[in-house]
Parts: sequence; C-alpha cells; structure tokens
Amino acid sequence: MGQGKLKVTKESETGRNIEFQNTGNNEKLTAQELICRLETGNSVYNQSYYIKHQGDEKYIVSKPDGKIKNNLG
Repeated sequence: MGQGKLKVTKESETGRNIEFQNTGNNEKLTAQELICRLETGNSVYNQSYYIKHQGDEKYIVSKPDGKIKNNLG
C-alpha cells in the first residue's frame, strides 16, 4: 500500500469530509472505510490520522505537526 497521505475529494453539503484519495497510490476511500481502517490500529493511515468522537459522530482528523498546510482539506 502507498504512503498514508490523504486529500479530500468530496464534502457533504454541511462541509463534512466524506470521500478521500491517497496521494501516493490514488486509492479512493469513503469516510466510513477510512474510519474502519483507523479503528483496526494497523493501517498506514494511523501514522497521520486519528478518529475524533463528537457525540455519536466520528470524524477523521489529521495528527498535528505544527504545519497549517498539512491539515486535511
């Protein structure tokens, strides 16, 4: 599998990120697929992203590195 860096390819009407693409191997993932991979704990994406819980919702969040340009978006 390619490097675990993602870009957002689709947002909902409310601005929630719902589809992603791996910039290394062009693999496309839905938010739910990515959440499932992150929950396993052994995905290449665990190095750069984690799941934030807000109420009953789960959100994909990039791990902070101090660089604003590296935020998902």
